[in-house]
Amino acid sequence: MMKSFARRGLNTLRRIRSRIAHESRMRDVPELPIGSRRNVLVVTIDCLRNDRISRTGYERETTPFIDSLESYTSSIAAAPWTFSSVPSILTGRYPHEHGAVYSDDSSRNQDLNNPPNSVREDVHTLSELFAASGYETRFDTAITTAALPIRGRFKTMNIRNQATAGDLLSGMEEWWNSTSEAKFGYVQLGDLHEPLQRPEAVPFGDVPDIDGIERWRFEDGKVEHPDFAQYRDARVLLYDTLVRYIDGEIEQTLNNLNGIEDTIVVVTSDHGEEFWEYVEFEQEHFEDPRGTAGVGHGHALVPPVIEVPIATNIGNIDDSRRASTVDIAPTILHELGVDDEYSTTGVPLQRDQYSETVLSQEIAYGPNQISVTKEEDHLIYVPEREKSILIDFSTGEECSDPDRRDELLEYIPDEKVVGSEMDLSQDVQEQLSDLGYAE
Repeated sequence: MMKSFARRGLNTLRRIRSRIAHESRMRDVPELPIGSRRNVLVVTIDCLRNDRISRTGYERETTPFIDSLESYTSSIAAAPWTFSSVPSILTGRYPHEHGAVYSDDSSRNQDLNNPPNSVREDVHTLSELFAASGYETRFDTAITTAALPIRGRFKTMNIRNQATAGDLLSGMEEWWNSTSEAKFGYVQLGDLHEPLQRPEAVPFGDVPDIDGIERWRFEDGKVEHPDFAQYRDARVLLYDTLVRYIDGEIEQTLNNLNGIEDTIVVVTSDHGEEFWEYVEFEQEHFEDPRGTAGVGHGHALVPPVIEVPIATNIGNIDDSRRASTVDIAPTILHELGVDDEYSTTGVPLQRDQYSETVLSQEIAYGPNQISVTKEEDHLIYVPEREKSILIDFSTGEECSDPDRRDELLEYIPDEKVVGSEMDLSQDVQEQLSDLGYAE
């Protein structure tokens, strides 16, 4: 009882501090000349990989509602973990530009005594731009890491560690329907992030009761273990079941929102999730200080970890090209007619012109990696070791083509600009540990 009371009090204190920081920052944020003050809602499904969207041809019908949205495109997440990726969604810039990164490219292991930096003070998020233009703004997350680099960037910010999609979306719905002003809402759903919780509905059959299914096992990549296949299949089934649950909760919430017909909706992910597809590849080329290979996210810029969907009710989007999550912010601004008023690296998905190459960068474990993707060529570069590996994005096969490799190396950023230093409180450290980010 006392612990619960103390936690509620601490959350209230955090919200007050966030509100004060927000009001202080707003003095320097430019106002956008938004004519049609449409509402905007961004729903980010943490850990959702692109090939688990049923419209991609996946064997299970995991996302009937998301599939029904007007436009969809596959994209590359700007980073393979939440901390550096969410700011890219909200700023339209890559991590080396917005600053939510580690200070150098040396090996990292989620050392909470030496955390990465927050977003640069001179970089504005969508929420700040909208707030300066008279919008109410709210950020709800079940993943603490999503909030850390952008504290003070929303008028209202709620961290509900491990809340279900239903609970988190209900909170957003209540705020949305009680607010008469134009609104910008952002929700980070954490159901696919470990520790997994079992939903009541099982549309694809009962999930076996296997020891440790809520957490990762076989992290060392020893897939020859006799229990591995049963665990893997059950873990994938639980993941798919949760995707279907999330899809239904999003549908229910959007049906209940006031003014949804005049609201821009974007559903995406900050990164995907690996299920042992690249174990041998990672063991050969990378160094994870945890001894982990082939599972989860944050450890390698391989396709299952960085390919994510962008689904939206915005029309006229070409789904034949691979986009980037840095394109989300300018796409929203373009729909409101103000994309020329604020500079982003990303480009509106409504335009015919687009970047032929997309980046992902800033891993969470081991020496930093940077990837460059152009059509089916996917280059992974390790700056500290000056090592580069070229693979086929669809098949994962390594390619020996020095000319193509050298062409993609030209797109590697020369430097990165870091943001402000962070100091993590003890309770935040405990939440990050519970999410599997630190021991």
